[in-house]
This record gives sequence, structure tokens and C-alpha cells, in this order.
Amino acid sequence: MVCAIIDIGSNTMRMSVYKVEQEQFHVLLSKKETAGLVGYISDGVMSEEGILEMKDVLQQFLSSLEYVDVDFIHVFATASLRNIKNTVQVIERIYDETGLEIELISGEEEAMLSFKGAIDASPFEKGCLFDLGGGSTEIVVFDNQQPHYINSLDIGCLNLFKRYVEKIMPKKREVKAIKKYIEDTLSDLDLPCPPDSLLIGVGGTARSLKKLMNYCKKKDDSCKEITIQELDEMVEFLLNEDALSRDVILKKCPDRIHTIIPGALVIQALAKKVGAERLYISDYGVREGYLWKKVIKSTT
Repeated sequence: MVCAIIDIGSNTMRMSVYKVEQEQFHVLLSKKETAGLVGYISDGVMSEEGILEMKDVLQQFLSSLEYVDVDFIHVFATASLRNIKNTVQVIERIYDETGLEIELISGEEEAMLSFKGAIDASPFEKGCLFDLGGGSTEIVVFDNQQPHYINSLDIGCLNLFKRYVEKIMPKKREVKAIKKYIEDTLSDLDLPCPPDSLLIGVGGTARSLKKLMNYCKKKDDSCKEITIQELDEMVEFLLNEDALSRDVILKKCPDRIHTIIPGALVIQALAKKVGAERLYISDYGVREGYLWKKVIKSTT
């Protein structure tokens, strides 16, 4: 069985095509587009331009599937559509014009799907997992691979950028404002102390941070673990208002030039909040969790 999963995020829209055999899968095709949908929201309403951008990307994805024998296409949306006032109208419009049904998933469900996708592919029994997106951050504290704390915060790297940053790279006063907002948000959480000093990161921003770290530290691209000291050093490097840090971002993750610093500040603050000593970046997350729940589990 071959299945395409499309994830409509606040910053990035992604499609992964999987070949599923019994309860195993591997990726046949992966595509992404930085749509920046949260940038098309004003007063809680997604604009006509935003709807057209979403439709255009979805049609690009469908075009790339013309020569792939796909059994199922599943589309879901996270904070990109659940945090707007015209959700129903947008979903109906996309269905009318593309034939694609969008499933809206809640923050709690997104957290659980990210947890399922990441933990099944990792050797870890306990710790704290986060999924940092453009419009929200999901947190799961777990032990014996079972979650015992789940939360979804309306805080993401793209909405932080949109709220606080005037140009592309944040200035010192803007960084200070971002940090304060993140710290105030996390301070209100009754977040239990994780049973291990491990923080597991899911999402494109976390993977981009890993890519930058491996490049700067001259590590192999396959390295997935970062110490918190290395994380702090990387954040300090990114905050330098010089050409070097900007050039490194443009070289390794140009599509994150505007969101990598807000995202790194969220990760740094969360690591401090839970007392983490190391950060592991997962290659899998919400799409693989969705694949398991909606496709693999339902057919076995």
C-alpha cells in the first residue's frame, strides 16, 4: 500500500509518500513548501491570498503524484487552521476547488501523534518531547514510553516572528521581547519534572537547528544529539548581529532565516524549564504518527 500524507502547518506545508508493508513503512517521496500561512491571518481570519497560497501548494503536491500509484491521500491541518475564525469556510473552499478533505486535528491530538511518530523510532523510555511548529508548540512528558502530561501552547516560531520582529533578523530589543514572552508563557505551566534529563525535539525548526549545529561543530550530518551547553553556544552564535551567523543560516537552512532564532529561543527556554541536559532531534514526528493511527492501525 502506498499512502500520501499532507501536513498543512502554519509555516511549512509538507507531503510525505510512504510505502506501507504490514506495520513497517519507508518514505518514497518527500516535498515541502514554505507557505507561511500564519502571515496571511489578520484579526483571526485567513485572507483570500492565504487560501489561494494553500490551494496552490496543494495542487503542486497533487501534480507531483500524477506518476505515483497512490492508494490513499490524507490531508490534515494543525494550528494553521485551528487558530483562525474562518476554519470551516477555508476547509470547504479547499474541498470544492481541489477535492481534498482536510482533517483538523486538535493541539492535544497533534501532541500525541508527534509523540507516537517520534518515540516509535527512538530508543528512549522517558523524557520530555516537544513539537515546535510555526503556530504552536506541543509538549509531552513521558515515562515507560507512556505520556503522563500533554499540552499545546499557542506559541510558535513564525507567530513569534510576526509579532515581534520588524525586519528579517531580530534586533536585541526584539530578542528581549521574544524571550520575555516565552518565559512568561512557560512560567504559567504546571509542567512536571521529566523523569530524565532528556529533551526530544520534533519539527522542521528543531531539525534545522541540528543541521546548523552539526555544520558549526564539524559533526557528521547523522548526529542527532546536542548537549544543552552546545545549544546555548549555538543560540549565542545566532544572536550575534554579524554577517557570519546570517551567512551560516543562509547556507544551511535559508527557508528558516526569519524563524530559526525565535525557534531556538523557544527550545532553549524549554530546556531550562525542564532541566534538560541533552537534546535529541527526531527525524520523525506528526506525519508518521498520523500514518500509524489513520492508515497502519486501521488496516491491521
